Amino acid sequence: MADDALQHLADVEEISIGFRRPDGSTGSTPVWVVRVADDVFVRSVRGHRGGWYRRLRADPDGWVADGGHTHPVHAEPVTDDRLDAEVTGAYAAKYGESPYVRPLLEGPSIGATLRLHPGTPP
Repeated sequence: MADDALQHLADVEEISIGFRRPDGSTGSTPVWVVRVADDVFVRSVRGHRGGWYRRLRADPDGWVADGGHTHPVHAEPVTDDRLDAEVTGAYAAKYGESPYVRPLLEGPSIGATLRLHPGTPP
């Protein structure tokens, strides 16, 4: 369950998700974020091929930034089909008016969903 520090992310349109590369350098990319129950989720529009997704699968400790706040996170892959369906519904509800949401609602994106837990600061 996400703590209060992450709960506000679900109300933000877009966040940056940060990761560490194999060479130790860091990077980040903008992503859309949703909440289902008390948990916060992100999904890769490129499915398992997405760079940030692959890096967080290899090293699940990263961070998120919403402009005013940066939070360490631990990313856990979602493997439950029912929960994936709920996340899809949350994306449709939050971003349904956007012409860019469709790839997040179908195909390889559905299998590339991460639940964000509070992480340990570096």
